[in-house]
Order: sequence, then C-alpha cells, then structure tokens
Amino acid sequence: MRFILEQDVNRLLVKAESFLLKHEAENNLLLGLLGRMAEGEDMGSVFGYGEDYDRIRIVFLHTKGNRIILSHDTVWTDEEAAELAHLVQTLTPNLPGVIGPVQQANQFARAWQQLYGKQIKVHMNQFIYQLDTVKDAGVARGEMRAANNDDFTLLRDWLVRFGEVTGEDMTEERADIVIGRLITQKRMYVWMVDGDIVSMAGCSRESRNGIVINAVFTPEEQQRKGYAQGLVAALSEKLLHEGKQFCCLFTNADDPGPNKLYQKMGYRCVAESSAIDFQ
Repeated sequence: MRFILEQDVNRLLVKAESFLLKHEAENNLLLGLLGRMAEGEDMGSVFGYGEDYDRIRIVFLHTKGNRIILSHDTVWTDEEAAELAHLVQTLTPNLPGVIGPVQQANQFARAWQQLYGKQIKVHMNQFIYQLDTVKDAGVARGEMRAANNDDFTLLRDWLVRFGEVTGEDMTEERADIVIGRLITQKRMYVWMVDGDIVSMAGCSRESRNGIVINAVFTPEEQQRKGYAQGLVAALSEKLLHEGKQFCCLFTNADDPGPNKLYQKMGYRCVAESSAIDFQ
C-alpha cells in the first residue's frame, strides 16, 4: 500500500468520499470532520489515504490534540500499519491515540508501541449504531425544544460532566466552544418537564445522508425516568423528517444500559470501534 499525505481537504474528498460513503454510518466521524474542514474550519489537521493501484484502501485523519481516525472497511497488514505509524510520527510525534475499527486500531496501536516505546491502553470499546425509523419513543412526560443562549451555562456545565462520565478531556473552555457552536447552529436540544431542563442531546457531523446524535446527558437526579429516550427519539424523528435517511451514534460497548435503550428505540449496531490511548 502507498500512503499519500494530502494538503487540500476538497481534493481528498474528491478522491476518497465515494469510498467512505460505502459505509457512511461507520465512517460518520471522518465524513463529518472532513465536511467541516471543507467548509473552512481549521482543525490543525494531518490527513491522507492509502491506495493500491489507484484503489483507495484506507483514509486517515488527525486533528490537533486528538486521536488519529482510521476509516472502516479497511484490511491491512501489520507492516502497512507500521508504515503509516512511521509517516504520522514524523508530523505528529505526540499523537495521543487512535480510533477506528477494532482490529485495525489495535494493529496501528501495536505498531506505535513497537516503534516508539509507548504504552497503549484501551480507552473505550464502542458500538456504532444506525437508525432509519424510530420504533419506540417511550412515554416520558415532557417535550423537546431547541436550546437557546439562556441555557448556555447549564449545558456547558453538563457537557463538562458528560466528559467526566465518558473519560473524555472536556475542559470548561472547550465546552464553551462546543455548546456555543451547537446553540448557534440550532443543533442542541433539551427535554423540558414543568419548565425545567432535565436532559440534553446534540446533533453534528452531518454527512451526505446521515447525521450524528451526541452529547446525550441526563443528570443523576433525573435519570431512570425515560427523559433521554424521549429526547433522543424526538430528535431522531425530527432529523429524519427534515430529510436525513438515517441517524447514528456511538456508545460504550461495555455499558449495557444505553445500548439496550438505543436498541429499543430502533437503533441497530452496524460496527464496532475502539479508542486506544498512547501513554
């Protein structure tokens, strides 16, 4: 396999988008971030692809401070994983980790460990879910509404707590940016009961036919009342009604509660993924 570093995200999409769209839901992270970059967002990125005889076999993307992302539907050898690791290390020697299909992410992580002596640790095993039709919205009291600027502080604080629960590095500064962007773009929603916000969920990383639901959080005192199910189902239904063919989301594969909830709603698992940290 020959690895190519790209400098122009639009040129990469012309070359590789059809490859990524073959497994659109599974590649939602790559497609969504590349789409934002194509719209002009600067992420301090390193990106490219691997090919054989002009046939794309893998797409990779590293945004500043984050794990490198590997595309799904990739089969490669340990030697090819080591080749990519060496190429990436010359540009981002302090790479914090990798996320991608389980086997390929582990191949890359082992290569990084052998080449550079880093310890590797699985941060989270994940399921990637796709929903085409909402089957069960639940019967929770309340209703969904779009978040507004008056909700900013509460939702920012909840996003920090969400990061603590999931083990992601979500500083208050970063949460400010994320929540501010989602509210401005009308992509942050809350579930209201008797005038109070009891749950939140966002949507982002839009691809050609799908969109990702994320940042689903309900504080402990409001859990086990069906609010998250009501909100995610309502938001999924809204996005489908507006023209998306599917919604997708990531879950912690080792946490059975949310997985059962999303399956009940109509989400089906389409892939497994692994997020691995380098220490």
